[in-house]
Amino acid sequence: MKRHRLLVLLPLLLMTSPMLAVAAPAFDTEFELRLDRLEETAMRDPLVALQSLPALAESPEARGQGARLRFAEGRIQLQAGNMPAVARLADQLEGDAAGKIPSDALRAALAERQGQLNTAAKYAQATLDGLGNSCDLPPAPQGIAASGAQNALHDAPAALPKSCDVSSALIALSIMEDDQFNRGLLPKSAELAQTRLALARAAEREIDIVQTLGDLAMLEFARDHVGEAQLWAQHARTHAGQDPLLLAFAKTYEANLARRMGNKAAQARAQLDGLTLAREAGATSLIARAQSNLADYYMQEHEPARALALLNEALPALQKLNDQARERTVRHNLAVTLIQLKRFPQARQELAKVDDLRRGQPDVTRRINELRELDQAWADAGQPKEAITLFHEERRLTEEANSRNREALLSELKVKYDTTAKQRDLDLLMRDKSLKDRQLDNRTLLREISVALGALLSLATLLGVVMVRKARFAHKALKAKESLLRAQSERDPLTDLANRRHFLAVMESMPQGQFHGALLMVDIDHFKHVNDEHGHAAGDAVICEVARRLTSAVRSADLVVRWGGEEFLIFVPAGGSEQVESLASRILDSIGGSPIATPDGALRVTASAGFARFPLGDKLSLNWEQAVNWVDLVLYNAKARGRNRAIGISAVHVPDAASLAKVEAEFDAACSAGLVTLREVAGPV
Repeated sequence: MKRHRLLVLLPLLLMTSPMLAVAAPAFDTEFELRLDRLEETAMRDPLVALQSLPALAESPEARGQGARLRFAEGRIQLQAGNMPAVARLADQLEGDAAGKIPSDALRAALAERQGQLNTAAKYAQATLDGLGNSCDLPPAPQGIAASGAQNALHDAPAALPKSCDVSSALIALSIMEDDQFNRGLLPKSAELAQTRLALARAAEREIDIVQTLGDLAMLEFARDHVGEAQLWAQHARTHAGQDPLLLAFAKTYEANLARRMGNKAAQARAQLDGLTLAREAGATSLIARAQSNLADYYMQEHEPARALALLNEALPALQKLNDQARERTVRHNLAVTLIQLKRFPQARQELAKVDDLRRGQPDVTRRINELRELDQAWADAGQPKEAITLFHEERRLTEEANSRNREALLSELKVKYDTTAKQRDLDLLMRDKSLKDRQLDNRTLLREISVALGALLSLATLLGVVMVRKARFAHKALKAKESLLRAQSERDPLTDLANRRHFLAVMESMPQGQFHGALLMVDIDHFKHVNDEHGHAAGDAVICEVARRLTSAVRSADLVVRWGGEEFLIFVPAGGSEQVESLASRILDSIGGSPIATPDGALRVTASAGFARFPLGDKLSLNWEQAVNWVDLVLYNAKARGRNRAIGISAVHVPDAASLAKVEAEFDAACSAGLVTLREVAGPV
């Protein structure tokens, strides 16, 4: 990001009708720092902070700062979980001439604490609208976007404008940063975080600096910038110094980063240190957050009893603080833990509460991660029906997010082309005007006019030809880029296999109605353990090698698709049932027959598969989406039988399509009743 300016960020935040900026009083930097220290005290003991507020209000520097004091009280009451008091103070601020901006900021923080992300983003945007350019900072050094973690803290902080309401700005930027991240718009979220860091440094807000550095570490890792992520996390740890509260925040980010990198030892160490530091600091909300994070580690390590104890300890504290955003995280982890313990009715109760807490929130990225964890938990607990349902929902959300990103890229190219075309038209108009001016200026010299006119007309014709050629070239370039994007959008970037979009295009090109052909759904066994124990680099190596082995095992006419994550779909347009069964056996042997080389050493990997040839019978017509659901069902049957095997559908003994739909809905019961005949292919020993 080349400039740290709130005004520059307004178009980024999708503003369509910005409010006029409200003139704000000059802010006393020392007074603001004293208010900020009170909020830090409130993290440890809100009552002590509230008792200290009257003395500060009577100090000489508090004269005329009634709105700032009410805003500070609102932030302290928020730490205490006293939501009615926060709402009352926000109402009082709104009636104050100088209180509209802090009122919006306080309402944004209140909505975020209550898990109402849409409402929080709305008030955060209103805060930024009201601030206008009052918090403008000088341009950051060139290249900060490319080398942010290296340079961001080496330069002296920018001078802070005295008209800047720092506390309101930091709250709004933090919420908008989270909003963009949850929508999957990572570059915009990172740009907001850079602005927030510059503002926090200028205002000497230590907690905001450490938290923003940690957020940048998570953002850069999500963008696959691992080196940058590690540098941001290191900066957070260094900047925290020896302060237990700041160190507890830094350790939380350090643990999250270690978890995503698959370093379990570092994750456990950082989480235990973070919990110890949070207790030393006496910060109730931070203790609950550390307990939730440590419980997540025990869930990964299949120690659900230890995880359950920590979660049950954290939940009452969060409820007392009315922190519904983190309550949702704890309840989700409770649901996963209860599934691991096979206490399914209680798990479903927690999931219902999670649904209530997340209803109406635009948190696609967070929801996809929740669905993946729940899908894995249900599958490991031997509950394929729930696992399949969640798996399809996660696929749908992932495809929607990918589609939005592709559409944004195409729109950007089209805007660029339109701008070029408009500039070309303007150039032609200016040249035409120049020609007419020359004709009028030389009216008395007919001979010279004729010569000049002929020359200018020739030039205009030549320029017209050149511009037409350029326009055609630009149009062809745009079409070529669109074709390239379309082709790239139908290939998986990691394996170079066809992706689900390409498979859909193939299905649309075929005759509509009854689906003909065979499908095999292949899933790498225990792939999550590969990522957790050996790291994402090893996981990527396994996926690429499995993709290569699948391609080698099939015929040239068959289509191998990376269906999502560690799952692959193979479409066999021609061939009998015996050929499909033989292909399934060949695939299992190809994947599990020899170890796979990874950066962490050679790993033996096996796979499970479900396969069937369609139509299943003379009167059992299915479309391709239903066919995929059927091979999904037998894939989960293969996983339930112990993995490293393929299960195929040999026959379905029902008279019509309506009966077939009932069998699909109650597949396990139908198999037990003999309505479906399955055949099993064993994988290599």
